[in-house]
Amino acid sequence: MGRFLAFLLGIAGAVIGSQGPGFTLQYMQNLQGQITSLEKAVGEFDANIAQYGYTRARALDECRSADGLLDALCGGYVAQVERYELLTAHMAELEAVSDTVRPLILARKQMPDITNSAYKQFKPAVPATIDGVIYAGGGFALLWGGASFLFWLLGGMFGARRYA
Repeated sequence: MGRFLAFLLGIAGAVIGSQGPGFTLQYMQNLQGQITSLEKAVGEFDANIAQYGYTRARALDECRSADGLLDALCGGYVAQVERYELLTAHMAELEAVSDTVRPLILARKQMPDITNSAYKQFKPAVPATIDGVIYAGGGFALLWGGASFLFWLLGGMFGARRYA
């Protein structure tokens, strides 16, 4: 019975694991959409501060220490520029690795709002890529192996005996 349950868990792991590359692609598309939506505002900010000989870093430092009206005017720009820089760095990290490694990077580091957005739009599909097959195999091996070990351990603890 334990072997059968372990096999079923392995199949579930394969199905779940195979979705990793597809979900990662959906996540990256949402991430790029957010970056694109911020590019115009950041570009305008950079162009405006360049007229006064400021770098982005210098302008942001002054905005962070501003009071009163200047603080009110700068606050939105600071948030947009910081978000843009954070998202572009995250995208660069994802683009710097192979398709096979991306789901692992995403599992370690992700933006919750983008993950939620991608999850709402994500539709599971049969993997048609090598990456999907690799993750299916990994998911199977992980859950099947873990369940097999657990059932073996429990059988040893509770004195389950095999009869030929």
